[in-house]
Order: sequence, then C-alpha cells, then structure tokens
Amino acid sequence: MAEFISIAAYNHIEPAQQLASRLQEAGFRSEVFDESAEQKWHLFQLDPHAQFRVRVPEPNLQSAIEQLRSWEGTDPALAQAVHCPECASTLVEYPQFSRRTIMGALPAIAAAAGIIERDYYCESCHFTWPAEAAKPEQEMDILNWPKKPAV
Repeated sequence: MAEFISIAAYNHIEPAQQLASRLQEAGFRSEVFDESAEQKWHLFQLDPHAQFRVRVPEPNLQSAIEQLRSWEGTDPALAQAVHCPECASTLVEYPQFSRRTIMGALPAIAAAAGIIERDYYCESCHFTWPAEAAKPEQEMDILNWPKKPAV
C-alpha cells in the first residue's frame, strides 16, 4: 500500500474536505488527515496550525500537484490553504521540525519552553516564516519610554 503524502495544509477542516472531494472527482485518491493530536501531544503545540492535511498516495503526488496548479485562482477551497509567501507552494509544514525522527522532539521541547520559535516551513523552497504576524514596535520618546497616544 502506498504511503500518503500531504499536498495542502489548512487551519480549518471545511476547505480541506472540499479540496479532497474535488480531487476525488478528478480521479485521485485523497483523504483529509487531522494532525491536531500529534501537534498537541508529540510536538507540544497547544494551539495547532495547518493541522488539517489533504493527502494523496505518493505515486500520484506529482500529478496531483499539477492538478492543484491548474486550479490555482479558480478554486476557493485551494485559496484557503496555507501557502508559502516566497513560492506560493501548498507543501507546508507546521511547526518546522521533523515528525519522522525522535530527534524532532528536542526542538519541540525547546519551542514549548520558549527557547525557539515555531515557524511554518515550505518543503518546496525551504523558506520559513512565523506563524504570527510581527507586531509593530511601539514608538518611543527620547528617553526610550513608550509614547502615549495623543488625546
């Protein structure tokens, strides 16, 4: 039996199910895999991101990716997938450390302790980016005190 490989990741289950259904209609075997429990218990991530994964069998991976590219811009469910900001790929992991080895637990523990950040990781171009948008820094006065808003 062929191993299933993720081709798109979602924060919500509904668009993931819609994309899996559309892939099935196009003749691909596909499934939606929920990795919320794995992120919570193995990766110590209490607030999961990109946990709903649309997966296809490994032999069909390239043709399924080509099918997704042909639907880009026309499929509303595909537009809701997590995309890499560099190359627009949907082959995204969160958090960025490996799930396939025991060594992946070490960075997960470090992230749970706040030593390192959890980031998204693009499997296509290897770009990483933060899960949360950077907050703008507060403006400071000449003594490096936060400026108060004008009333």
